[in-house]
Amino acid sequence: MSPYGAWPFLSDPSHPFLSAVWAVLIHGCLALVAIGPILWRSRHRLAYGLLAFAGGSVLDLDHFIAAGSLDLHRIETLSGRPDTHSLLFVLALGAVTLLLTRRVLAAWAVFAVNLAHVLFDAAGGNEHFFYPYTGSDGLAWLVCPLGTLALAGVSAALAATLMRSPPQPAVAGERRDALTVV
Repeated sequence: MSPYGAWPFLSDPSHPFLSAVWAVLIHGCLALVAIGPILWRSRHRLAYGLLAFAGGSVLDLDHFIAAGSLDLHRIETLSGRPDTHSLLFVLALGAVTLLLTRRVLAAWAVFAVNLAHVLFDAAGGNEHFFYPYTGSDGLAWLVCPLGTLALAGVSAALAATLMRSPPQPAVAGERRDALTVV
């Protein structure tokens, strides 16, 4: 994507491989932040963390489709991001995940990981964040960190509400007071 002066962390078309590595790293890290509280309470932190990190960049597969090529330079010089980099598409991904899995946390994780990705990219311009309203040229750069922190906050609230572990049964002969059982 073409560099945008208001967002200093975008890719550089003259170094497409480094830009691709940077994109995978930043999108993966943002994904981990967005659903970090859920991962922290999970029994499978490492596996789900790796899945979230990888999932943070999956949305960029649309660049290859739009470019019609696997050439990184061609992808970096696209005139704009595909319309799948939009709030509407991310909402649809979350809804489809909820319909297929019937798990609120899974649907939220898919939504949050992809929204963090789109928020980062939307800060660079040439983005149709509010697709089908294509007049938008992106969001203010501050929306990305604040939006990602808001996603982490919602993840924390969902994790606290939906991931409560049941109280452990008392061991035979052990006395448990009402104050010790949480």
